Amino acid sequence: MTFRWRPKFGLTSRIVIVILLSQVSIELFQNMLKRLVPPPSFILIDGQWLSDRTVEAVRVARNTRIEEQQKKLDSLASSGWLRFRIEPASPAATKIVATTLAGGTLSLTNPHVSEPAPGTSSELLTSIVRGIAPQIGVDPADIRASAEITSTDIDLETGTLVVLAASLPTRLVNVARNRMQPDIAILRSFRIAIDLGGSRWLVISQNLDEKAATRRFRNIAIIIVTLLFVGILSLWMARRLVRPLTRLSEAAERLGRERKPTLIGDMSIPEYASIARTFNEMQLRLKQFVDERTHMLAAIAHDLRTPLTRLRIFAEYVDDEPQQRQLLADIAEMDAMINSTLAFAGGEATSEAHSPVDIAALLISLCDNACDAGGWVDYRGPDHAQLPCQPVAMRRALANLIENGCKYARHVTVELSDHTDSIGIAISDDGPGIAPEQVERAFAPFQRLEGSRNRTTGGTGLGLAIARDVMRGHGGSIRLLPVAPHGLLVQVDLPKPSAQVG
Repeated sequence: MTFRWRPKFGLTSRIVIVILLSQVSIELFQNMLKRLVPPPSFILIDGQWLSDRTVEAVRVARNTRIEEQQKKLDSLASSGWLRFRIEPASPAATKIVATTLAGGTLSLTNPHVSEPAPGTSSELLTSIVRGIAPQIGVDPADIRASAEITSTDIDLETGTLVVLAASLPTRLVNVARNRMQPDIAILRSFRIAIDLGGSRWLVISQNLDEKAATRRFRNIAIIIVTLLFVGILSLWMARRLVRPLTRLSEAAERLGRERKPTLIGDMSIPEYASIARTFNEMQLRLKQFVDERTHMLAAIAHDLRTPLTRLRIFAEYVDDEPQQRQLLADIAEMDAMINSTLAFAGGEATSEAHSPVDIAALLISLCDNACDAGGWVDYRGPDHAQLPCQPVAMRRALANLIENGCKYARHVTVELSDHTDSIGIAISDDGPGIAPEQVERAFAPFQRLEGSRNRTTGGTGLGLAIARDVMRGHGGSIRLLPVAPHGLLVQVDLPKPSAQVG
């Protein structure tokens, strides 16, 4: 025997699982991208080390032929942290902060910054440049230094940051406490340019990280993928939660227009499964209740046939002709009521098989029959209109509607409209009509709006009830509408199979 364990998570558990799955997936995606494109790190540069490496680079450049200078500088051990370039012209000042050393005095060339505040990168660079000049034997005017200061909030995602300090690592802990100490500066970049003569300058800067654009793309990709993933997962979860509700809604709609119960199958969500079981039990109880009442009504109507037969035989022996005619008329009226009751309670509208029926031909035939019986009925519409339906039930329903019009009106018009997704039947007359507040009462079984007991006008009170039962059984609808200046319009709409729900 094979045992398959299939856990059924509740609605709350599914929502929690989706949230956790989204969070874990997003974190994994972000970590994967950060491994592919790692964030930049700090470059820690000691002031004395920077001075020594600068002096070393100047001496190497002076002692090397011009055509080999760049190659020699690139081979220095410090080239992993510092970048050495030979430029043919005086390097331009950086955009944010530019300082020029002339006659031992540091001044700012950026018009947006008035003076370098004490304890900033300008003061630290000044001290470094002043220490370099005597060692390489140059005029301080031949050395230019510049630095790009970071914003107040340090952002490691935009590029490499330089921690430039007078001494490391003894003072490194102060970076986290106060970034504006006199001997520590946090920069985005720095440049030191030294005149080698012959319009050639040696430019020293930190080894720049060239992945800023890639990191920006990574950050944007994280946002986009996060939104897409959460959106797709939320849509999938919403569809999973709404689909059972749609099934419940469709079953409830069919329950309102069909006698046969529409049982809902097993659902994976326990809360929905409980609702489905309760709904199925309700459908079965309602069907049992209706069937019991219908069978009781049919049994009573059937049992009345025997005494009616005896009464009809007894009426034949009545000598008084007026009394005999009245008695036979009453018996005929009771027999008609019994036949209508049996038709209403028999459930033929649900047990009869569907087959293609030419509704136009059926209506034309019913109109001809009504005219032969003395009525005035006109048909308007196409000669043919196919609709799969229950032939006997549909014929009885349409016949009841036309006969009702002939009972209460002088002229009846039957109009058929064949649409792409439905068939419309409009039966109008010039009779007294029905007041809007009496419409629902007219559809109730055994309710007759006409107060007389005359069979030619009063009827049995089941014609409209049977017609509505048949139309609803076919997924259609029937409405009673007033006609100006007087009269009644019976509007029937029957959907074609491709447009029927369920």
